[in-house]
Amino acid sequence: MIDKYFPLISVIMLNYNGLAYIKRTIPPLLELDYPDYEIIIVDNGSVDGSLEYIQKFDRVKLLKSPRIRAKNFACNYGVKEAQGDFILLLDNDMLIIEKEILLDLYTMLEELENVGCISLANYNEGERKTKNYKLKLGYYFIKSLKKIDIEEVKKFHGSLTAYPEGKGLFIEKKKWEEVGGYDDHLLFGGDDNDLGIKLWMMGYKCYLYSKTLQIHTGMAEREDVKKYTIKWKEMFYAHLYTVTKNYSFFNMLITLWGLSIYGFIKSVYFALKMRHSGPFLSFFSGYYLFFKNLSVALEKRKDIQKRRKIKEDIFLYIE
Repeated sequence: MIDKYFPLISVIMLNYNGLAYIKRTIPPLLELDYPDYEIIIVDNGSVDGSLEYIQKFDRVKLLKSPRIRAKNFACNYGVKEAQGDFILLLDNDMLIIEKEILLDLYTMLEELENVGCISLANYNEGERKTKNYKLKLGYYFIKSLKKIDIEEVKKFHGSLTAYPEGKGLFIEKKKWEEVGGYDDHLLFGGDDNDLGIKLWMMGYKCYLYSKTLQIHTGMAEREDVKKYTIKWKEMFYAHLYTVTKNYSFFNMLITLWGLSIYGFIKSVYFALKMRHSGPFLSFFSGYYLFFKNLSVALEKRKDIQKRRKIKEDIFLYIE
């Protein structure tokens, strides 16, 4: 490494009953090739032996979130306690394979224009194709991309993306604080979408890191009907809430309509695929939460729309 100043980077990983994941994802973090970084694990109330495992590592700082099973709050809590000027925020099932990733991310941030955050491209373990790249928003809120070979994804390195991949993102701490970090009204979901939108509205840009692709090891969660049902309810509600808060009025109306159709179709699809009514009922549960908390979304909308520097919803047109 060149002899120059390198700022402290805080690597923050969220964990909830993820012992099987962190046994694989923590050790590589201890081997990163960067002169000054700290590792923080924020635990969300684990009872599976995760705490005992984490405490084996002197290098890892363990924080226990005051609000358990509230992912967005835990992320904000971890960033607040972090000492670094820059944050690498990771899910507990994100396996980092690039030892020099911190140096790469910091260098990338210095070289690109007006960086809000950098998203880590990744692929699901055991697959050779991925759609976890170049994330886009649209009139049914999230545009689905076709899967492409992981080697092909590398050509998108440094390109713009509408919002960061929540499994792994790199951001300057002061910009996180400027836009308010994650919305901790939401327990789960809406975190990365909301953060990216707020950064674009404040005049920043979101970029993709795909020089190397990291590995997402947690796909088994989607095969668990009970877990998926709960997550889909929270995610669908989060999407409705996020659109209401952040989009300009006309785009908000169109997107809520499109999102409702998309959410209904997706709920039916997964109910049939899993042969269980849970995902279908999640659609209605998500809408119930939305109407129940509509006043919260509208109150936050007033503040966000007043503070935004870019009046046009430019995040909708990222290609």
